[in-house]
Amino acid sequence: MKKTISYSIVLLLFVWALGSCGNGKDANEGADKKDKATTEKVEASDSDTEETPEEASEEKVESHKGMYEPSELAKGWKQRTITVKGKNSDIVALFEAFHNAWPTDAGSRIMHEASPKQYPAGELYEEGSIIDRKNGYVESAWLEGEDLGAISACVWNRKNGHKLFAVTFDNTGDNFICFYDFDPAKGTLTPEKSPIKKEHLNYPDRNPAWYTLPRVGKRLEVVEDTPEGGVAVVHYDFDGQNLKFTERE
Repeated sequence: MKKTISYSIVLLLFVWALGSCGNGKDANEGADKKDKATTEKVEASDSDTEETPEEASEEKVESHKGMYEPSELAKGWKQRTITVKGKNSDIVALFEAFHNAWPTDAGSRIMHEASPKQYPAGELYEEGSIIDRKNGYVESAWLEGEDLGAISACVWNRKNGHKLFAVTFDNTGDNFICFYDFDPAKGTLTPEKSPIKKEHLNYPDRNPAWYTLPRVGKRLEVVEDTPEGGVAVVHYDFDGQNLKFTERE
């Protein structure tokens, strides 16, 4: 009888232990699954966190670069009056104020040539730009593959003490010119209506091929492509206050 009871107790203990092991395995497997799920969730979260700064960094670089395409500038330049800092109002000071308001890769070339310490060299900067403070003229031209590009600016001194300031971008299929009145009392460049009108052109249904600002003299030339493959030129001369249409060639 005692042996039977002993065997029964041993058997019960064995079955209980076996059940406990099974429950422990299930609990461990559940914990393992939970840990695994948690680990995967954390890894996924870490992965998302790693991508976000990279994407933000790329957006920041684009935003920091802040360069305008000439086509963008052509659409917006009339909407903004520009402040010229300091008392200097020569061609470089006016162009720098313009470039700071409307930065372009083309304008960066001129600013590097004029002030290399402030505008350090980079892959988009090239030596060889013209900085002619005496005649109030700056220019930079380049050839990239088959794409010829140029930017230039000049000033005319007006009889009323103001200055007429002009900037032109000449790139393949992307040419335009803008004009400003510089008021020395206010230190501002105010957008001014262009003197170039369709009725002055030889081919008013076409956009001009490029614009030539004067380094010497006071004449602005508007160059047009002719249907025959040649060029035609329209002249505007500065009369002391404004540019006036004078003749066609």
